[in-house]
Amino acid sequence: MLTPEERQRIEEEERKRIAEAQYRAEIRARLLQAEPKAQPTLVQKPSQIHWVLALGAILIVGVILLAYDLSQPKAESEGGTPVAITSSPFAKTRYVPATKKIATGPVIVKAQGYVQYQFVITPEMVEPTVTGSFTASGGSGNDIAAVIADEMNYTNWINGHQSSAFWSTQGKETTGSFELRLKPGVYYLAFSNRFSSFTDKEVVVEADLNYKKSETYH
Repeated sequence: MLTPEERQRIEEEERKRIAEAQYRAEIRARLLQAEPKAQPTLVQKPSQIHWVLALGAILIVGVILLAYDLSQPKAESEGGTPVAITSSPFAKTRYVPATKKIATGPVIVKAQGYVQYQFVITPEMVEPTVTGSFTASGGSGNDIAAVIADEMNYTNWINGHQSSAFWSTQGKETTGSFELRLKPGVYYLAFSNRFSSFTDKEVVVEADLNYKKSETYH
């Protein structure tokens, strides 16, 4: 049996525990009321408008570059004929005849000597053609040897070696003519009197380089 003092002590301890529990509950409730509620975090998805604007910018740049490329003049050729380039939308191109003189008039070819004329055909010359004629006089045969060749074959020919010429006389001749189409390069028209030991020869020669050149007009 509990004595009255013991029962009183137990009841006081029980009341203290209840009071402490109530106090803690009140403190917890106050803390919950004072604590701000956590706001949900919004995750923004990338705006589709940004992707649309970026794609539109790329397309615009591509169109500008394509238009610029198409606006630039292109150089083309067909059948070896160059096409002139001009930046003016109103300019036109035509091809006009042109002539360069290779040789003209009389020339003395010394005995055991030769005379040469160098001429150059450039890629800008359209349909280049070499035309001409000659007449030789002097000595017993009134004759001369002639050739048109590139530099290597001309060197061999003038020194009496085997060569491949674009045109040549059949040995020694008094008169002759030539007309031939040549590609761009360096060439020689030459007259040789090396077969004559003592007699000089006079050669009257006319030779032209005919071609077409581009001309721009409005």
